[in-house]
Amino acid sequence: MASKSQSDRAKKNALDKALRGMFGKLQARPVPDRLVSIVDQLDAATTPPLKKTGSR
Repeated sequence: MASKSQSDRAKKNALDKALRGMFGKLQARPVPDRLVSIVDQLDAATTPPLKKTGSR
């Protein structure tokens, strides 16, 4: 039974290592200019104040 938990732990560690590697590669990729432009526009947009609704 102990070997099963060690095997599971080894699989989880291998998966963790693989996912961290994939995420690191994804972070290293440049962000497309179109996406940066959209995010900038959303950041610059002013949001109207929310209406207060409720009972009188």
